[in-house]
Amino acid sequence: MRGTVQTRITGQQKALLRLLVDRETTVSPREFLLDCIWGERAPYVDELYLVQLVYRLRKSLTAVGLDRCIVTVPRRGYRFVPLAQTGRPEVERMAEASPASRSESRAACAHALGYLLSRLGAAPAEAPLTASVFIADLGLHLDESHGVVTYGQVVARLTRLELRLLAALTQHPDTVLPKHEIIASVWGEHVMIDENSLTQLVSRLRRALLPLGLDCCVAVAPKVGYQFDCTRVAATACSW
Repeated sequence: MRGTVQTRITGQQKALLRLLVDRETTVSPREFLLDCIWGERAPYVDELYLVQLVYRLRKSLTAVGLDRCIVTVPRRGYRFVPLAQTGRPEVERMAEASPASRSESRAACAHALGYLLSRLGAAPAEAPLTASVFIADLGLHLDESHGVVTYGQVVARLTRLELRLLAALTQHPDTVLPKHEIIASVWGEHVMIDENSLTQLVSRLRRALLPLGLDCCVAVAPKVGYQFDCTRVAATACSW
């Protein structure tokens, strides 16, 4: 409730709002929020669930005019900014800010632009990231620490679960992996995950690989599972 206006929020939205408000202007990392909200299930929860939760909370807070108080800090997490600070135009705040603060703001904008370019498949201007896994036969670089995959000088950003799925498929190229084996590799052997969750994850992975031209390489084997089709990788390389 704010003034005479009230809005309803769910239990998870309340937990998220409480975490952000208690830490106020401090940036709350994504991993911290995942751990606090989902607890023991956090290692198996895709970051997209947190993004959706933030979106729904902002939508709920629109009725009381607090939706702009939840600010996204690119590549880091989220923070709660008091309404008095969010009500002023960004240009005015930057004009009055110290040089260090303006530099930090420009850096945040640069990070946001870098994220957008990587999501669109554009190569970053800075030096290429060191991949944690290099699959020589496919020419793929999987960098789990930065959440990116590189192919043919093009970079795409993936979530943790998307990276796990891609790693599982590329470890056994041209081999159809049963759905239960893929689920065990991505979420763990003792986690109850239905096949619909795997289907949705495969769909998101294909969309993430689209800028690399590798979306068609994640092939389905009806009623069995999925495989990473290397012949389509070769066809993609020839099209360049």
